[in-house]
Amino acid sequence: MADARRSMTPFYAGLGAIAVVGAVLIGMRMRNTSAPLTLGPPIGPIAPGPRGVVYGSDSASVEITEFADFECGFCAQFATVQMPDVKTRLIATGRVRWRFVHFPLPMHRNAPEAHLAAACAGRQDRFWEMHDVIYQNQSEWVRSRRPAAALEGYALRLGLDGARYRQCVSQREAWSQVLADRALGDSLSVGGTPTFYINGREWETRDYSADRIRAVVDSIAPPAPAGATPLR
Repeated sequence: MADARRSMTPFYAGLGAIAVVGAVLIGMRMRNTSAPLTLGPPIGPIAPGPRGVVYGSDSASVEITEFADFECGFCAQFATVQMPDVKTRLIATGRVRWRFVHFPLPMHRNAPEAHLAAACAGRQDRFWEMHDVIYQNQSEWVRSRRPAAALEGYALRLGLDGARYRQCVSQREAWSQVLADRALGDSLSVGGTPTFYINGREWETRDYSADRIRAVVDSIAPPAPAGATPLR
């Protein structure tokens, strides 16, 4: 029996080695798929062209660029209180084109998940709807231990294709877009959110109410007098 046990020792040792290697490989795979999103350099080539997500007419004479973080409280207040008025009075009337640029801040733990969710919604042409619902429910997903699950719930309630959305999030298909936007903000030394640029110039103000924005737009491109006939 002692000889038999000795003869089986290499066999069991081999099985143990295989088990250890298998466990390491499985662990590495799990870490890779669940690794946190980081704000490092973009992965892969970045397509040339303007950054951000645009809302409004291409012929608008004023473009406002907003660098924003979905976990930023001031950004949420602007998006939920002021932005609806901006949309109605300035964007819907063709006077302003709005450009939202992803700028997740490093200190905001759940912001990357929210920006990825919005960018993935954008792959289904639903960015702005997701933008609104993320800000409207900021207090919920920010405190969640599973923010991705809460964000997916919003996407499904908006009617997004669940399979496409989940694949985009799990494979991080839109993450390079977020990183490219963030890189643009870094190149401009954007230090906080929200930060606004109007026609390419930084707007340094703490009063970004809809009324104040309208006043600035009026100073750049005065509205046509009531009843005036547009030039052809």
